[in-house]
Amino acid sequence: MTDDHEEITETEESTAAETPAEPEEQVEPPSPEEVAATAHEFLTGLLEHLGVTGEVETRIEGETTHVDVTGEDLGALIGRRGQTLDALQEITRTAVQRRLRHRVRLLLDVEGYRARRREALADHARSMAERAKERGTEIEFEPMNAYERKIVHDAVGEVDGTESFSEGEEPYRKVIVRGL
Repeated sequence: MTDDHEEITETEESTAAETPAEPEEQVEPPSPEEVAATAHEFLTGLLEHLGVTGEVETRIEGETTHVDVTGEDLGALIGRRGQTLDALQEITRTAVQRRLRHRVRLLLDVEGYRARRREALADHARSMAERAKERGTEIEFEPMNAYERKIVHDAVGEVDGTESFSEGEEPYRKVIVRGL
């Protein structure tokens, strides 16, 4: 029995040694249109498999491909505080990157959730910045993802006499707004 085991091990080792590693190819970056088409195809198929009816539309802004899903009763795709939407975006981005073998910038929105959240968050950040400035104190925001932290930093940057910074470790990283 030992001889058989050794023989199998030798065969596995020799097969592994004979199989060449995949060459690292220089892959041309995909065009924004390729990214959009691939994301559209993937997300349409995913929605179909999930049994969700929704319309998938893509648009390109700079180097970022925006994918919008519209339809009825899509709250399950957004989830609590956008957590399901964040996961869906990550799955879509990963699938597109693997298929195109290149890093891509992709932003997914469902029923305009991110647009509404962005506006509400920016308004809240400006309001808290004004409050911090009036009181000369710091105001700590709840933990949020990098995308939302950037919205807060940008909005606070519009308010003279204030500054913002992030502290903590993911997923508990948060923004602190300080009045100067």
